[in-house]
Amino acid sequence: MSWQPKDLRNVALVGHRGVGKTSLNEAMLHTAGAINQLGSVDAGTAVTDFEEQERERHISISPALCHLEHGGAKINLIDCPGYSEFYVDALYGLWAVENALLTVDAVAGVEVQTIKMYEAAREMGVRVIAVVNKLDSERADFEAAVASMNESLPGCEAVPVQLPIGQGEEFEGVVDLLSMRAFTGSGDPAEIPADMVDLAEEARETLIDSVAATDDDLTMQYLEEGTLTEDELIAGLKTAIIEGTLVPVLCTSATREIGITPLLDFLVDAAVSPVDAGPRIAMDGDEEAELTADPDGPTAIIVFKTMTDPYVGRVSLLRVLSGTAKADADVYNPASEERERLSSLGVAQARETENCDELVAGDMGVAVRLEDTSTGDTLTDQGSNLMVPKPNAPDAMYAVAITAASRADADKLSDAIARLTAEDMGLKYERNVETGELLLKGLGPMHIDVAVTKLRKQYEVDVQMSEPRVAYRETVRRAVRVQGRHKKQTGGRGQFGDVWIRVEPVARGEGFEFVNEIKGGSVPTQYIPAVEKGIRQQMQAGAVAGYPIVDIRVTLDDGSSHPVDSSDMAFQTAAGIALRNAMEQAEPVLLEPIMNVTITGPEDIMGDIMSDMNAKRGRILGTEQAGSLQVIKAQVPQSEMMRYAADLRSISQGRASYEMEFSHYEELPAHLAEQVIAEARREESEEE
Repeated sequence: MSWQPKDLRNVALVGHRGVGKTSLNEAMLHTAGAINQLGSVDAGTAVTDFEEQERERHISISPALCHLEHGGAKINLIDCPGYSEFYVDALYGLWAVENALLTVDAVAGVEVQTIKMYEAAREMGVRVIAVVNKLDSERADFEAAVASMNESLPGCEAVPVQLPIGQGEEFEGVVDLLSMRAFTGSGDPAEIPADMVDLAEEARETLIDSVAATDDDLTMQYLEEGTLTEDELIAGLKTAIIEGTLVPVLCTSATREIGITPLLDFLVDAAVSPVDAGPRIAMDGDEEAELTADPDGPTAIIVFKTMTDPYVGRVSLLRVLSGTAKADADVYNPASEERERLSSLGVAQARETENCDELVAGDMGVAVRLEDTSTGDTLTDQGSNLMVPKPNAPDAMYAVAITAASRADADKLSDAIARLTAEDMGLKYERNVETGELLLKGLGPMHIDVAVTKLRKQYEVDVQMSEPRVAYRETVRRAVRVQGRHKKQTGGRGQFGDVWIRVEPVARGEGFEFVNEIKGGSVPTQYIPAVEKGIRQQMQAGAVAGYPIVDIRVTLDDGSSHPVDSSDMAFQTAAGIALRNAMEQAEPVLLEPIMNVTITGPEDIMGDIMSDMNAKRGRILGTEQAGSLQVIKAQVPQSEMMRYAADLRSISQGRASYEMEFSHYEELPAHLAEQVIAEARREESEEE
């Protein structure tokens, strides 16, 4: 069955880890009859946690696509991971929808990842609907959870559209303020409990005030009539959701399936359809193009997740923005400049798929074996260059050095990592030209651990992990003048090169300067480039601990040559000897990379974070407020930040996050430099 765009609702479940997003997704599917049995995250039976690692770890790792039918609409659901280390996958889930179901814990209220997902939704123009889940938990507090949204979410005006009937163990249903009916655990409508009538009427007046204030016509209607009808209230609320002026708040207990039916009703009545949302902006070459949810428009399909199934191969989760995707039709990928076929086009219920003939604009589904298409790509008509901009994802900061465990693994490693990073846009890999290491980068230790486990189990490539080497630098503190002389006599033509150089430090970050002050031809002109080349080669090789030499000025001011035995190679060698001699005499030091670090978290743990920063030789540059959270800006040596993702999680219990970028180089303290030099010499001796 093909749905009309106006009857579609695309919803991403987002929020902090552990708030019950997967359980809520499960409850909606079960209540709507899309699945026969209510699964459990703890038991490993939730339909969206189908990956082996998700079942073992009891967490969501990848976004999973499901769908249900309710009230004459089709609701596509994307269950997004809540761990900060899988934030990029959650971003791509948001990228594909019009609505974010921001899930908040009834006990903990707004947490760090809740704020990040809310801000990401706002930035991408995704409309936000909030649900307070786990209202059956001990110490559940609906009012406090709503208050935390208004306090912590920037620009948020959260307004309840439901009230809980009881809380904690006594939570048994919800009062819908739109229809002024109660819904018990069965989902059937009932009369509002007598002891809640006054409270419900007061809350409804507050809701009407909030909705009417967003629209002049509704304000006049409210002033003239003294109230708004249910239809007027829903229409006004939907407009406020579209414009982002209000965030409606609902109540649920996913595991007990309380509040699920009115939640589904609300999504059908008030959530934004692809038609309501307005056009999406794409790039057609250098020009902007608007894409509307028109089944007859130009083809524009985005891939928001790529997975590999051991039985069918590569599986791509799709969102049709414009046009109609037809089974077995040819489409074009401008990013790879390759033609693809929409083989086995279907609709998804997590791992299970059902083939379909077409997906209209606004709908979501899957295609298999799109071998030249990665997460974030746009598929369009042949000859078109339409590309939808990808989400702005944070840089991968946590790195490990990986090496193949065997020669057979080495042959498969590059292809396996390329496929892995095409699936997960939060992963990056690169060859560090300075250390020669292959670095796999992610958003934290768990992210890397999941990726390496996939390499081993899914791609059958075994790798060994180690901590990356820090890219130290070498330089000098004082100026010296030294000689470098290379003389070698063999049976035939010998080798002779002789140079005098001055080596002096320059300002940090200025790099290298070579100055030629030869007069009278003591070093023939044709050999001067060879001297500079020899200096540069030795700078790259290092002289103290094998790290590149930087921030020096080398002046060639004297030397000598031999009419027969001198050559470019001889003067290169002499120059290298001269620089090594200079490094021994010029008070050499090691420089370490310093990073700019920004840490965001609750105020109550900022003292512990600052203490940890000081212990890591960090400098606190300042703090600022961001809603209910605080932001610390600091500069910290990179060597101290190698495992900071794990350290910060331990300090904050997962409530804080950080970003990091390179700032500059500074001198490494002497006692630490001695350790680095000793380690470098030990490795050198082992290699010999």
